[in-house]
Amino acid sequence: MSIAEFQRAFADLIASPERCGALRQGAADVLASYDVTPRERKRLETMVHHEAMSVNCSLYRVNRLIPVYSVLPHSCRLLGDRLMDELDAFWAASRHATLQYRWESWRFGLWLEERIARHQLPGGPVEDAIRLEMAMFDVQAAARDGTCGSRRRVVLLRYDPDELLDPTVPAEELQPLASSVTVVIDATGRQLSVHRIGEALDGKVA
Repeated sequence: MSIAEFQRAFADLIASPERCGALRQGAADVLASYDVTPRERKRLETMVHHEAMSVNCSLYRVNRLIPVYSVLPHSCRLLGDRLMDELDAFWAASRHATLQYRWESWRFGLWLEERIARHQLPGGPVEDAIRLEMAMFDVQAAARDGTCGSRRRVVLLRYDPDELLDPTVPAEELQPLASSVTVVIDATGRQLSVHRIGEALDGKVA
């Protein structure tokens, strides 16, 4: 038995509910790119009809969503109804999932920025939210002894950071500032602080 090819086909089916659905409907080309035996093909065709396969697909999606949402909660919120479509497209284009939070969220953030740059996705506050949240994660993840990145970061924003990080402010109400602001994200103290350059540190926690 071609175990490696069988496992690759099985993993790809778990990663794609669309593939599972197509195979359930008898689409012959779903397994065309895999070097599996007739017996293995039959086994895969049987497995996609089992109720546990739907659970496997759901768990896969949840496991990929957790790192993204943990690092980019406000970016996800600002995407609103577009979030799941963007995640589905991102997952379809990027099969190599990882549970490393920064890497998976960075890849999704880059995916969104590229989509925005190509005018395939509206820009606006979500661009600032991605930069802000990635910087917030990075400074908190950095070692306090300075051996692995700085615990302070400077970010240029077009939107009010307080409003970007306020879940009670609807995305459609966010408006760009008259001029961009430079924000310092500081995790050197006991609490994370986010403040504009020139503001006194007020202990505000993002």
